[in-house]
Amino acid sequence: PDFLRKCIKCGQCMRVCPTNGLQPTLMEAGLEGIWTPYFIMAIGYCEYNCNLCGRVCPTGAIRNFSISEKLGQQKNQKPIRIGTAFFDRGRCLPWAMDTECIVCEEVCPTSPKAIWFKKETIRDRNGNEKTLKRPRISPELCIGCGICEKKCPITDKAAVRVTSVGESRSEENVILLNRKPT
Repeated sequence: PDFLRKCIKCGQCMRVCPTNGLQPTLMEAGLEGIWTPYFIMAIGYCEYNCNLCGRVCPTGAIRNFSISEKLGQQKNQKPIRIGTAFFDRGRCLPWAMDTECIVCEEVCPTSPKAIWFKKETIRDRNGNEKTLKRPRISPELCIGCGICEKKCPITDKAAVRVTSVGESRSEENVILLNRKPT
């Protein structure tokens, strides 16, 4: 509600987004939200060292923040999070098809990486053993940038997708295990 109240739908943030991930909403945010920015990770991702959207926003709907603040580089400061990535194991190549794939971990920009692998030995349908690296996400390290979703080789609907769960600006939209009792 605060964002919708502040956003004047000028489109400046969408114009400066280097990956074109910021796109105008249609009805995703209701009638009031038409033409406000919406991140579509399948189109682009939030560039790790970019703060252009906050710098150009004339109303503060997208807060102006430094790169250092975005990355949480100051003492006792957490990085700005726009969401959390989740795997769809039914679509992920190492999970669903026992096929090697390490793209998501390779492109993950956080340090330490939010996406990591657990080696697992499986048997194929012929009984042959095979060791695979199966990806996992550390939600406390994921910033929701979406590069894993954008670069996933499963193109029609990525096997890793980012939702707004865990975003920095909301105390309610959190992963249930971390929710504080109300």
